[in-house]
Amino acid sequence: MRKLRFLVCLLALAGVPSALYAQINAASAKAGLPAGESIMDRFVEATGGVEAYKKLNNVGMKGSVDMTAMGIKGDVTIYSAAPNLNLTEMTIPGLGKMQEGVDGKLAWSYNAMQGPSIKSGAEAEQELNSAHFRTEEWRTQYSRVETQGLDSVDGEECYRVMLTPKAGPPIFNCYSRNSGFLLKSTVTTISEMGTMEVDAILRNYKKVGDFTMPFQLVQGVAGMTVTINFSEITFNADIPMSIFDPPAEVKALIK
Repeated sequence: MRKLRFLVCLLALAGVPSALYAQINAASAKAGLPAGESIMDRFVEATGGVEAYKKLNNVGMKGSVDMTAMGIKGDVTIYSAAPNLNLTEMTIPGLGKMQEGVDGKLAWSYNAMQGPSIKSGAEAEQELNSAHFRTEEWRTQYSRVETQGLDSVDGEECYRVMLTPKAGPPIFNCYSRNSGFLLKSTVTTISEMGTMEVDAILRNYKKVGDFTMPFQLVQGVAGMTVTINFSEITFNADIPMSIFDPPAEVKALIK
């Protein structure tokens, strides 16, 4: 599934010796907090279960995007597929179509104002890692997961977990103590313009087939709020794999 990408003070923790992580785990256990691994496994089960995820090959999401402060509204479509394919398209009246994707090897973007771009270095590594599709195989995506303590999102108590991906800075997720659902994710995104911290609140979970998914995503970045409401989520739809191919403008840069 499309993974949510989001200069955090705790970035240095990615290089903390493993012995200290063991101490953190021990402290969490003494405090009566579950280990990060068990929280992640519970999230998988709460949203569908390992067996259902193993049968999942693609996900499609369609909805609306609203940047109220800027008076901008539009449509968004996201397609994800195994093993690490992703396409996000946003259409804004007056601004046209903006695209961003991962074809398994390349991470790219294209829009009418800035033109085509192939991402490289740390930015590309983060994009490729975030496109990892197999939710049930989270252990192959993260080198460590550590429970940091309790937090609260929308008045709901949750476990705050630090996930250290194999590429990019750590991600800080909050999982509901009651349901196991992911309620908030804080990620440091990497781009040509530098790094930027993005908060995402996930709400309005609904069951669709074998899975339970959030139908609202509220992102906060640089003082701006972006709300996405999904109207349709599909699984294992008959979509052509060519949909993940970069557009001609991006392919021209490859040549």
